[in-house]
Amino acid sequence: MKKDKFIILEIAPNGVNALFLGVDSNRNIQLEKFVENVDLKKFLKSPLRRMTQKSWEGEYLFKKSRRKIVATVHPSLATTIPIPLDLPRDKAEIKFEITLAEVENLIAQAMGKIFNQCRNEAAQRLGIHELDTILVGAQARHFKIDGKSVINPTGFTGKKISLVLELRFTTRELFEDLKQFFNAPDAFFFLEGPQSRLTSIARTRKLPVTLIVSENGGAAVYVLAEGKEGYPVLYREKLGWDFDELINRIAAELGVSFGNAEKLYEAYRSGKLSAAAARGFKRILDPVVLRFEEALAKEKLRGSVYIDAPHELPYALPYRASGAILESLPIAEIFHELDFPGEIDGRGIPNRILGRHLLPFLEAYFDRSNSEINQKLRRRLHWLLN
Repeated sequence: MKKDKFIILEIAPNGVNALFLGVDSNRNIQLEKFVENVDLKKFLKSPLRRMTQKSWEGEYLFKKSRRKIVATVHPSLATTIPIPLDLPRDKAEIKFEITLAEVENLIAQAMGKIFNQCRNEAAQRLGIHELDTILVGAQARHFKIDGKSVINPTGFTGKKISLVLELRFTTRELFEDLKQFFNAPDAFFFLEGPQSRLTSIARTRKLPVTLIVSENGGAAVYVLAEGKEGYPVLYREKLGWDFDELINRIAAELGVSFGNAEKLYEAYRSGKLSAAAARGFKRILDPVVLRFEEALAKEKLRGSVYIDAPHELPYALPYRASGAILESLPIAEIFHELDFPGEIDGRGIPNRILGRHLLPFLEAYFDRSNSEINQKLRRRLHWLLN
């Protein structure tokens, strides 16, 4: 039975994880290999480069098995800027059908006008200089002709083309590491982590969907909600809290290192401490938990809020806090509702880590963005990156 093969890279400032998986024509998923804490430069220069020439489990990586590369990237290393565009057509062209070349030229002209502003915003989000902020992706979505939604504007007549142009940026350092894939002729999925997870969750959950993630020495709230124009819009905001506060509090109170505090915290969460010790830990952590719930209340979050954190919260999920219901990433439910029939053997991988790989995998598996217009944009980017 034919099997599509993927490598899902989770790229974060503190390291890279890689999940190798296959999915057959009946949508049965098999996790083949999970590699933690790999050195990205060595990983890309050694195993992946060799695999383009040698075999992986008896099959050539790209020629026969066509293993697709999906990089899901921490928001401190990649960010997406969505720009709504209204593109008036030349008066002399209004009576004629819209062509692919016309759309491409109109988008290119608009990109030239907005690029510097978008790069500046991306640089601020990433905390780097503009010159080290590299555009690596451009995708046109949500087309309208004179206010009427269309899948593809070519072949229609009208006065104005409207769309959302998504520009994706990364750091120069990460771009240099992945340059071989950005310039490759085959599809390379480079996804901002929180956005890709929310988009996957939204395949089976009603908007808005909310995700809290650890980010840049703190935490951030990402909300995917329906915008005024009727398409999903991603909102992001700092939470004013840090998951590491849990561990730092223990380390300060007990006078131990951060690493030892992590071990003690895990022992507390898993119920391995005595009743007296557990009560002591609860007293230590209660002020930190209260600050977390106050931060949630300030954001006025409601409904399901999914948690993706380096440290589990001290109470079991789901948990109601300040009007929100805190939940783990619903991986098994989403895959079942999307008609993946088999149980996924997580091989002992923690749910939060597994979710960072499997939810972005869905974005690549169901990808339908390879329209002629986006192919043109991709080729234009390749020319700019060479």
